[in-house]
Amino acid sequence: MREKQQKQMPLISLPTGHPREVELEMISKILDKTPNIYDHVLQDLNGGLKIERQRTGANGMSAEQVTRAAIVMKLFNFTYEDLAFHISDSRSLRRFCRIGIFDKGFKKSALNENIKRICPETWELISLDLLAYAKDNNIEKGRTTRVDCTVVESNIHPPCDSMQLYDAVRVLARLLTQARDDFKIKIVFTDHRRRAKRRMTAIQYAKGKKQRLSPYEDLLKVTQKSIGYAIKAEETIGGICTTNFELLGLLNSIKHYSDLVSPGMR
Repeated sequence: MREKQQKQMPLISLPTGHPREVELEMISKILDKTPNIYDHVLQDLNGGLKIERQRTGANGMSAEQVTRAAIVMKLFNFTYEDLAFHISDSRSLRRFCRIGIFDKGFKKSALNENIKRICPETWELISLDLLAYAKDNNIEKGRTTRVDCTVVESNIHPPCDSMQLYDAVRVLARLLTQARDDFKIKIVFTDHRRRAKRRMTAIQYAKGKKQRLSPYEDLLKVTQKSIGYAIKAEETIGGICTTNFELLGLLNSIKHYSDLVSPGMR
């Protein structure tokens, strides 16, 4: 049988005063002062069940426990497996999630099943309830929204200067080769991709500034030459009267990527 909150507060340990535990206690007080949050979560947990079925069966996690467990998961960036372990092992997290001293914790599967039932619309309602609490207590007016940047692992290499210069040479050489081979446009240029890559590698593995200076200067020269080839190619392609949209798109790409390089390189 699913309940909004436990009818009787379980026997829990006293707080120790640790800074993280104080933070959890403050969150707990806010949750206690906004009980409508548990009503929203309870609707998701009981979704699709008839009233008579909601009142039968074994006692599962209460709406309050599910909400608090979801907060712990997001607050500490836990996986469901980590969440199950720390809730069972940590005295402060057991207190926050309203798990008694003599009560068992929750398995990973139970946490997964219950927390995933909270739909995005419910989280939005929870946010509105918290915002109303903040307004009533002169904490936050909610007139502006701050969006923090989230760092996500990707296969994009770090934006080092030498790598960006190499990327400029590589992309411009590829576009000019496409214009020459695919569209048979007479463009005179030298493909410096291998040379630029070698200079970039030498810069990355240089032991000091002196060893890095020579390949860096040569990489700048190669980049300048590639930009010069691109400018001449723009003039050549631009002087051709054509309705070929692919060729016009290629011309725009050459202009776009050549302009991305620092204006001082030209």
